[in-house]
Amino acid sequence: MGRLRRGRDWVHARREQIEARVADGQARLEQARARSPAVDAAVGVVRRERPVATGILAAALAFRLFALLIPLAYVLVAGLGLSATAGEPAGPGRGDRLRDLIVDSIAAVARTSDRNRWFALVVGGVATVVAAGGVVEVLRWVHVLAWRVVPPRERHNAWLVLGLIAGIALTSGATAAAERARAAASGLGNELTVLLTTAAAQVVLLAVLWLALSWALPRPAVPWTALVPGALLFAGGFLAYNLAVTLYFAPRAARASAVYGSLGVALVLLVSLFLFGRLAVAAAELNATLWERRAQRLRLNAPPP
Repeated sequence: MGRLRRGRDWVHARREQIEARVADGQARLEQARARSPAVDAAVGVVRRERPVATGILAAALAFRLFALLIPLAYVLVAGLGLSATAGEPAGPGRGDRLRDLIVDSIAAVARTSDRNRWFALVVGGVATVVAAGGVVEVLRWVHVLAWRVVPPRERHNAWLVLGLIAGIALTSGATAAAERARAAASGLGNELTVLLTTAAAQVVLLAVLWLALSWALPRPAVPWTALVPGALLFAGGFLAYNLAVTLYFAPRAARASAVYGSLGVALVLLVSLFLFGRLAVAAAELNATLWERRAQRLRLNAPPP
């Protein structure tokens, strides 16, 4: 009986300690929010994401992006004859890049098929457009829920779908060009200059592309400047995402492909695309949070009628 009572007292004391620490952490968080607008915006984004079901939206976006990348890669490999090693010098660790693993997997399937290039271009092109429409639909709902607006009646925009495909192709080309420029640089100073220059160019390109996409998706009547914070977050986050793919996901995919084949590459690709989906949702939520707080400050500072 005494041991049971001591156990209950210990559990009660531990619970009080945890509750005190949680309360202290919340108090410190509120103080940090009052001092730093960045912390206040981050907390606002997290709190806005809870009712939006961020994980579900990110998973849906990851699946739609996966369904888009497969036919797009098939068009490039089987239809246009692109290879993972075209125009690139061989070197250690080249096979660990996730892009090369995807292209090699598609190329292996294309070599076992008796279909010609025209079939790959036609069927793969139609599948790419259909999959891009699915990605646009998920992004449409991401922005509808983030901005909390009524969804528009028109669901499909052909120009937006084609623009998404062109943006993905442009981003891939810019990434490949940046990799070639970094590989061709020699000397520490030259390598650092090329690295900073290519990273800045990629940030500008990604920010402009995401800004244009956000402007075309559902939103309230806000100026284009209200979409800049999310575009910058997306651009910077994409570079971090690309670094994570290079350092972590690509080696994991290389090891998984050696054991499970193309299934291992697909699994690792889906996990990495889920993180990309979280980034896209966070960019939309950041714009909505900052605009909502700006409107609230304007209402508070407005003179009484």
